Amino acid sequence: MGRRRVVSPLPVKSPRDNLRDEKKQRERAQERAQALHEQGMPFQMALAVAHGRLDLNEALERMARNDRILRLMKKHDLSRALATQVALGQADLDRVLYTRRFDDHRKGNRSRSVLDEVKESGAPIVLGLHGGDELEAKVTGGDTYSIVAELPGSPPRDVHKLQVKYAYRPGDARKVSKARLPKPGAEFETRGPIERPQDRYACSDKRLFRYLDRKIPVVVTLLEGDRFSGRVEWFSRFEIQLAQGDESVVTVFRHALADLAEAT
Repeated sequence: MGRRRVVSPLPVKSPRDNLRDEKKQRERAQERAQALHEQGMPFQMALAVAHGRLDLNEALERMARNDRILRLMKKHDLSRALATQVALGQADLDRVLYTRRFDDHRKGNRSRSVLDEVKESGAPIVLGLHGGDELEAKVTGGDTYSIVAELPGSPPRDVHKLQVKYAYRPGDARKVSKARLPKPGAEFETRGPIERPQDRYACSDKRLFRYLDRKIPVVVTLLEGDRFSGRVEWFSRFEIQLAQGDESVVTVFRHALADLAEAT
């Protein structure tokens, strides 16, 4: 028979030894956490890494993501929640910024009107009316549905807003002439003012803002065939301002639209 192998029992540590080992581990963890903290890691995160509760690579990824969140917040004035969604790929930054520009434009221009502006300033304006007349006047009053137009040497005249197709400042007559396009052919059916909103040409704010934001040239056709080219500079609930280059040209009224399309 072979000789029996005698296995020595493992030494049993005393409670004091265990406490000493735990203390050394804590001290090493504290030292590592302090070193990571000095390298730029938040101290609580460094402690989690030092104690093995968090993987170092994951901690670095979290730090990089948090840095991006802070940069997004500062550069684009985003809330932390929205910046976090962008950083995590849950939201598209371009779409977020586009939506904000759209909301800001609508909010800032919702009630804007050139008729109110010239009424307040006292400046004259040329009104293109149904029937082909152009009326140069000052707007001295009015309400939701009509304006009071004051013509030189004539008594004030009430003009229903549905009669107004477009407007421009007298000094812009030359620009308007350049922006004006030939009327459509005989196949175009002219129409008078349309009273019911649901029967009018539909052109959504989203569509108008796409033209505006991307600076897409458009051609506007009105109910009697008046046509203007330009770029959408701003739009409100009732009006669309067209510009050429950096200069405003003519304001068209949305109730008078027959068509609005990209210029070809």
